Amino acid sequence: MISRWAAVSLLLLCTATPQAFAQVAPKPGAVIGPAKKSTVTAVVPAPDDRARQWLVLLDDKNYSQSWSEAGKAFQNRNKVDAWATMAGTQREPLGAVASRDLKSIDLGRSNVAVVRYDTVFAHKAAAVETVTLSFEDGGWAVTAYSVK
Repeated sequence: MISRWAAVSLLLLCTATPQAFAQVAPKPGAVIGPAKKSTVTAVVPAPDDRARQWLVLLDDKNYSQSWSEAGKAFQNRNKVDAWATMAGTQREPLGAVASRDLKSIDLGRSNVAVVRYDTVFAHKAAAVETVTLSFEDGGWAVTAYSVK
């Protein structure tokens, strides 16, 4: 027994004209250009993903590498040795990360994303990490970090 859906589909297929299945060729002399670029672009990785990648460097105590992978504004504000000392002083007393959950992403300013996480550390049960990123050189780069 044929279901109603199959019967209706078969009926529509049989009544379609051959022109419905033909590809339409451009008219002679028509100017064909490249497709319009979309104004919406997907940047990979997204701000949350990029922030998490960078935070793993802090979690692993790779402070110098976190400086190297930060944005230009971050590097201009912090020298590598000073950042490594400050990050170690700030993060090591907290202990290892037990969990990190996305709290919010604020894309309110042009080319800036502020990503906040509810983070549980071994020695601090409730903390909020804030990672600020700027869009530069075709991707998101960390420009500021804080934990409270």
